[in-house]
Formats: sequence, C-alpha cells, structure tokens
Amino acid sequence: MIFIDRQEVIARLPEGWKAKAKSVTDELREADGAAARKKIIDDNQELWRSIKGVLAAVGHQKCWYCESADIRSDNAVDHFRPKGRVSGASKEGYWWLAFDVRNYRFACTYCNSRRHGEGGTTGGKADFFPLAAGSRRADSHLISISVEIPMLLDPCDQFDVTALWFDETGQVNVNPDAEALEENVPDRVAVSRALYHLDHVRLIEARKRIFLEVLQMCDRADEALVAYKETQNVMARSIFRDSINALRRMKKEDAPYSAVAKCAVRGYRRSSPSAKLIAEAS
Repeated sequence: MIFIDRQEVIARLPEGWKAKAKSVTDELREADGAAARKKIIDDNQELWRSIKGVLAAVGHQKCWYCESADIRSDNAVDHFRPKGRVSGASKEGYWWLAFDVRNYRFACTYCNSRRHGEGGTTGGKADFFPLAAGSRRADSHLISISVEIPMLLDPCDQFDVTALWFDETGQVNVNPDAEALEENVPDRVAVSRALYHLDHVRLIEARKRIFLEVLQMCDRADEALVAYKETQNVMARSIFRDSINALRRMKKEDAPYSAVAKCAVRGYRRSSPSAKLIAEAS
C-alpha cells in the first residue's frame, strides 16, 4: 500500500465533474426514501466510472490497497465507505458519499470483491466497513464521518500506510513504530489483511520475489563496493553505482510493490551499507 494524495485526484477531475456530482448529491438528499436514493445512484454510475482512469493514473496503474497492477483484472472504483448497505450494520450505507470523489479508491478484483483464492484464502472488501469497538457510526449525512474509527487501513491516510509492514516471506506484518503510537494498529492490520485479501497466495509470492530481489541487489552493491575499495577497479565502481540506482528505482512509488521494497531496504540497513544508503535517501 502506498500513500495516495486525494488532492491530486481532485486536481485531475475533468471539467464539470464536480458540479455534476454535487447536483446528483443534492438530488439524493431530497429523495424520498431508500428506494428512490438507490435509483438515483444506479442511474448515475457513469459518474464514478468516468474517472476510473484518473484514479488509476494517480496510483500508477496499481490497486490502491495491494499495489497489484494486473491488466487482466476488472479494476473498479471502490467506495471506501459502501454506498448501498454495510454488512453487519442495520442502517443504509453511506449514500451521501456515493458521488464524493474523496470516497473513491481504485481497487483490483481480489481487494474489491469477495473471492476465494488458492490455499483456502477468502477475502475482498465488498460492502464491509467495520469500525473499532465503541466507535460511533455516521449513519446519516448530518453526522460527520470524523466520528468514526475505521478498522480498514486507508491508502489515503499516511499513518495507515505506514502501519503495514512486509517480511522476507511476503507476509503482512505490523510496523512496530506505528503500533507504538496507536494500540489498535495490530487489529486494524489483521482486519485489512483479511478484507483486502492480502494473504492471497499469488500476492504473497509476488511480494516475496520483490523482497528477495532487493536483498540480492543490496548484496551485489556491497560486494562491488568492497571490490572497488580494495582494487580501485572501475568496473566494480560501475556495478556498485548501477545497483544503487536499481534499488532507488525499486523504491519509487510507480515500481511493483514498492512498499515491500522499502520494507526490505529498511530491514536490511543494519547489515548492508548499500541498504543503509538507500534507506536514508529521499
């Protein structure tokens, strides 16, 4: 998961989109009952579908939840707070946010929809939106969503992004630095792992490959650096610099599973001078 700046999404909206969204939202607020609201939402789905490309571009064509970039996946515009119903809740969903661009997330099929995966895993956000125990739910457009404490990690929240950690096996873990700041971080990571289907076997294997590739690149850079210091061989110097550049590219947000690469570099920095150098680079 990488941080997504919603302001960048808003800046890229096509002309007239915000005005249309406001008009439909006003219509929703004046509608008489849930059935009427559902019809308005169903009749205007093209509004959020029309900006799927914008959301994809801001997230470097990757799912905002898992960082997968799969051209075979029917990527969707997910409503972070469900627009229809909310599983486990007795009220309607967040219908007043149906056309609020700040509630949109670009999601792959496995993160967005309930699916069974290899190894017996099941996940997918669907219409789930659990809250922390004791949290009030904003069950009306008259109540600010700021009263809620969501259990799902949000890619549009920098703290939530830093809460996720990944290890050399490709598994999801908890960032201890984030856990030290908020005690419910382990529970939120566990819920997000399940509902975003982050334990899907193919996803774990992809993350593992990236992690190991980073470690191998660090070792390559370290070995070349030692060789250059001992022999002043210009080829060794070139290998070191090329490896450092490759590591930097793997950390860039448009790279495959860049959050995993960052975790690998940070975790290896005490053992590897090259990892330490890259970890400290902006």
